[in-house]
Amino acid sequence: MMSNKQVGYLGPEGTFSQKATLILENEDTEIIPYPNILNIFEDLSSNVIDEAVVPIENSTEGSVGITLDALSHFDLKILKELELPIQHDLLVQKGVTIDDLNVICSHPQAIAQCRHYINSINKPIHTMESTANAARYVTEISTAAVIGNSILSKKYNLEILDESIQDYDNNVTRFVIVSNNDQEEITGHDKTSIIISLYGDKPGGLYEILYEFAKNNINLTRIESRPSKQGMGRYLFFIDMEGHRNDLIIQDTLETIQKKVAMYKLLGSYEMTVEGE
Repeated sequence: MMSNKQVGYLGPEGTFSQKATLILENEDTEIIPYPNILNIFEDLSSNVIDEAVVPIENSTEGSVGITLDALSHFDLKILKELELPIQHDLLVQKGVTIDDLNVICSHPQAIAQCRHYINSINKPIHTMESTANAARYVTEISTAAVIGNSILSKKYNLEILDESIQDYDNNVTRFVIVSNNDQEEITGHDKTSIIISLYGDKPGGLYEILYEFAKNNINLTRIESRPSKQGMGRYLFFIDMEGHRNDLIIQDTLETIQKKVAMYKLLGSYEMTVEGE
């Protein structure tokens, strides 16, 4: 009897990472919560699990640095992406009012995405490892509230005191499925992701690379730098582009770029955004 596919996600249960995983994976998949992203990548790289679902960027707070660093370190590939709209609610014990609250608890990212609301109610904040941990805390402390989602309200029997409290209505987090395997099939609406580093003493190095994309009419959907951890002024560039690496124009462009950079890594080609519910 074949065992179910095992997929790791950033836990615990009740987080947006779990919601993204449930959307991206089949019902018969076994999903496993992990305490941090590095542990997920370590187990995936060692074949303890088959795939992983991790957040890679948020439309309000930007990229998730630990995910980018792990992608640069481990030899893994991106198979799919999901853009999940993020709605934050203020959850409390039943019957509790704003005036009863002494503290607002949540994960630092959730707090950062709701700064305007927190300032408007003038309550102190307490950061915790996850929104789920904060929800458990609120079940024991009636003067505390958690910034979380509807999954948490049901799981921990909490009441939604205020809904959609995020600073921006179009708050979206992009998640990716990461695997040891690669996706070679061309769907016709693909995206390709690479990492490069430049020769440090070459003036105009980044311009020269971007020119290759521009002259071949390749649309870049994202470009971002991260410290390479190898000294001041040395960076890795994460680049996403429309098209599959096996498309002739993409293939030729990437071959040219490889000859012009100090380091080149293909993160994979995969179908473009699946919309979350």
